[in-house]
Amino acid sequence: MTNLSVSTTFVPDGRPLQEALELCKEAGVQSVEIGSNHCYEESYGYLSVYDFEYLVHNYFPIPQKSFVLNIASFDEIIRTMSIKHIKRAIDLCEKINAKLYSFHPGFLTDPKGSNNTNSNFDFQWDENQLSVSNFKKAKELMYNALDEVVDYAESKKINIAIETEGSLNKKDHLLMQQPKEYEEFMGKYSNSDIGINLNIGHLNLAANAFGFNRFDFINLIQNYIVAMELSHNDGVEDQHLPLQANAWYWEIILDPYFESVYKILEFRNTQISDIVKNIKLIQEKENAVSVSK
Repeated sequence: MTNLSVSTTFVPDGRPLQEALELCKEAGVQSVEIGSNHCYEESYGYLSVYDFEYLVHNYFPIPQKSFVLNIASFDEIIRTMSIKHIKRAIDLCEKINAKLYSFHPGFLTDPKGSNNTNSNFDFQWDENQLSVSNFKKAKELMYNALDEVVDYAESKKINIAIETEGSLNKKDHLLMQQPKEYEEFMGKYSNSDIGINLNIGHLNLAANAFGFNRFDFINLIQNYIVAMELSHNDGVEDQHLPLQANAWYWEIILDPYFESVYKILEFRNTQISDIVKNIKLIQEKENAVSVSK
């Protein structure tokens, strides 16, 4: 498949990035999305040793002092740190010739950190913060940050995208889950300013949480989609499992309209051998479509 990429998040949390890169190299992977779950390293000079096409995602490069990136945070320190991190990531993209930097659009509350279970890779949320959350204010802070980031990315000639969000049980903590939010977003920015990284797993959760049609949503944002984060879940938890053969999303993945869009396998705690099997499954699906034409 054209533009098929593997997220380095498949290795356990806190492992060095190079461990994932070596596994991808041995498996013959040609494009990687550098993910957010690695340990801090002082230098990433070794990135130039590999022949990968690079994409960069959200919390990379890993900061020395851990925090949850939130460009809509009511905490000015967190919000400022988040914008500075995004600019640092864009600088890295320029240095390593990365094709895309995608990031989360911000949250209504500040998460306490990542979940530590193998069944849910969503953040840990503080319900008490909801009492002081304000959707209108958070959205305004997010757009102020996006204005700054869009200008900075343009100055560096780096392609950027926000990732679609979605949660069933913690939907009240998130921004950018519903179609109406994307209608407003697209009214503010052109698709040459900033794209959308469609997270298939998040879409499944958001559609279940808010009762909208997944395919109608994709039709709404289709001209902005520059990447897809691909993983499977049960519609309840953000499980980041490998794709399954008979699931609902193949019509989207194989749609010729999205042929040039990056398809990123974003699995967690997954063996590289299982990723290779998933790549073969994608190739079989693609070949079957070609034969049927």
